[in-house]
Amino acid sequence: MVAVSGFILLATALWCRGAQAQNTTSSTSPAAAVTAANTCAQLASSLGTSIVQTQSSGPEYSIGANFAWSTFNDEVNFQPTCIVFPNTSEHVQTAMKAIFQNNAEYSVQAGGHSGMTGWNTVENGILISFINMNSTSYDSQSDTITLLPGIHWGDATSALQQYGVAPVGGVTVGTGLLLGGGISYLSPAEGYAADNYVSLDVVLVNGTLVTATVDNEYADLFKALKGGGNRFGIVTKYVVKAVHTGLEQDKRWFGGLLVYPNSSSEAVLAALAHFVHDTTNPNAVLASTIRTTWENNSSPEIELDIVLVYNGTEASFNQSFAEFLSIPYTSIAVQPLSYLDLLEAVTFPDGLGTLFGASALTGVPVNSSIEQYLETYRLYNNFTTTFASSPDIAFTLLDFSPVPRSQIQAGYEKGTNPIVPPLGTGGYHEILFQVTYLEGVTQPSEDVEEGRQFWIANAPSTPGLPFFLNEADANQEVFATYGGYKFLKQVYAKYDPTRFNVEHTQGPLGL
Repeated sequence: MVAVSGFILLATALWCRGAQAQNTTSSTSPAAAVTAANTCAQLASSLGTSIVQTQSSGPEYSIGANFAWSTFNDEVNFQPTCIVFPNTSEHVQTAMKAIFQNNAEYSVQAGGHSGMTGWNTVENGILISFINMNSTSYDSQSDTITLLPGIHWGDATSALQQYGVAPVGGVTVGTGLLLGGGISYLSPAEGYAADNYVSLDVVLVNGTLVTATVDNEYADLFKALKGGGNRFGIVTKYVVKAVHTGLEQDKRWFGGLLVYPNSSSEAVLAALAHFVHDTTNPNAVLASTIRTTWENNSSPEIELDIVLVYNGTEASFNQSFAEFLSIPYTSIAVQPLSYLDLLEAVTFPDGLGTLFGASALTGVPVNSSIEQYLETYRLYNNFTTTFASSPDIAFTLLDFSPVPRSQIQAGYEKGTNPIVPPLGTGGYHEILFQVTYLEGVTQPSEDVEEGRQFWIANAPSTPGLPFFLNEADANQEVFATYGGYKFLKQVYAKYDPTRFNVEHTQGPLGL
């Protein structure tokens, strides 16, 4: 078990109060409110009141305003002046033209899964909600899948299962995962989820609709959207490569969940560091979560949940994960699985306020120091012990998501993305620190937020490795960690020369 270091009670004291508020562009000024109201009236006239709804005029408004996964982005904290519910790309064009011409604040919400407060909603501005654009289809001739931005991954994979195919995507959350790069159970073989784009329909900041591909005039935009988040336009249609994962009755995978006690934490951390350094097999897939629940405030309960699966036989599973299987565990549940089984085993609770923080650590060979992994866990332990009596926290997570060399190589082979470091860097872990609050808590408590920021400021990170945009704090400069940061800045300047996006909607910093 990893020992808790001596500065445990300093976790909040060393972080000055209010040091880092969530980044914000939304204005509370009367002028912004007037601009938004005028823009909403213009859009209601051009698109109709069934598509453009206000708090008092439309039955869907409350659904859209409370659709976000994190309740910190719900109506109790943000009341968009109006919500646009587009049914087509043309509706999005109309909305963005008016927003751009009027200099209005805005935000876009697809699946709504964001731990960044204010990134998928807005105050005194226009919210574009893709609730109604939520379909998916498969084209067997081109072997591609079309996803509209409002679809959730669970619905997409269920609909496509009859064809034995799936996109490289998430579990239950939405397509915004793609814009942050996206990590999937299929990623070791196929790259980041965004590496599997075929074409993207994109509404630019001025309302122009373009189709971007790897080799047309918008190839630079196509590449920038492999990790560029919401900064490069609004994607209204994704066409992606189909992966032949089999039917539900095809149990091509073997594996499941191992639960470890806290006493095995040091051995598990070593195994995680070794796995991402050593593995070259794209069929071996791992997902890990260290979870602490606040069911007993005097002693939060920590367990280590490791999902180990192999796209192949039980014998290959045992060989690939021998180090993990040798560590004392509390329980094990492994069996033959279909790809759909694998996805349905994971759920994300809705209706709770959640915040993220990120770091990244390189893999470590056997018999080398894992001190940075241990320190990451010590800081996590310090947080949980310091706030053991918090009346607000539901649970915390510390996730290690492996990015093996095979995933990096796949991205380079598919045209590269702006995220990854140069080839030869080796495998690494994207690390998520998540704090989730109890139902009914609508704002993070000040002391807990200070402790969370202390983890973010002090967690070790390997220089030259990218953070995962989907799982970072709103104030972390994720783009600056990318291998293609300079490229992103050049492309952004080309497609948004007036810097409208960064000045009128919240999102990643650094452009």
